[in-house]
Amino acid sequence: MMLFEDLDAVEPFPVAYIRDLSLLIISDLHLGYEAVSAEHGVFIPKVQFGKIKEMIRRCFSKTRARRILILGDVKHEFSETSYHEYREVSSLFSYLDGIFKEVIVVKGNHDTFIQRMTRRFGIEVYDCYNEDRYSFIHGHKEFDLERMEGDTLVMGHEHPSVALFTDVGVKEKLKVFLYGNHKGKRILVMPSASFFAEGSDVNILPREELISPILRRVDIDSFKAVGILEDDRYLDLPTIGRLRKYG
Repeated sequence: MMLFEDLDAVEPFPVAYIRDLSLLIISDLHLGYEAVSAEHGVFIPKVQFGKIKEMIRRCFSKTRARRILILGDVKHEFSETSYHEYREVSSLFSYLDGIFKEVIVVKGNHDTFIQRMTRRFGIEVYDCYNEDRYSFIHGHKEFDLERMEGDTLVMGHEHPSVALFTDVGVKEKLKVFLYGNHKGKRILVMPSASFFAEGSDVNILPREELISPILRRVDIDSFKAVGILEDDRYLDLPTIGRLRKYG
């Protein structure tokens, strides 16, 4: 599905593709989530790594992309990397190194000590990666849109989702791509690729309560959303402003 004229979402996954750059984009993997949860007494089957790896394989098969960019939060634990997390992240980098010509990592707020792993594979890590008309950031820090090199910002961090309610008031949460324009700049907020990390219900939260300081400064109600039905299809949704009224 086309989000911008040169940027597609790879249906039905939380992954984007820039054709002119032959570049897949994936964000907020949060590898090691299950192990961290277990340390806090919450036991979750360790299935996320295999699912993410398979998702990337299918996106590669669909696009034949030569490159992939991870838009931050490769890992979940804030502190020193655990053994389980180290093993999963290293295995992922090894897998990506085998199928892509180039792997790029933008550092997220969870990615402490990530360079210890990327260095082994010759993977560059950036706070902000610029190429052609695009700037890629994680989104957890302030960013001056007016001084941006290109005209398109691609970011993660927010884990955008929308809350939809059934006729009997049951809430359903749907991951979304969030995209729109702000003062002549195009902005795409990537959904989280994690199968467990919770997202922000952007049609419920007031703007000042959004996680990213960047999104707190833009008119998010004018942005459109594309919902993701896992392993099925996308839903082309109206603007966040209209979705607020439905809520």
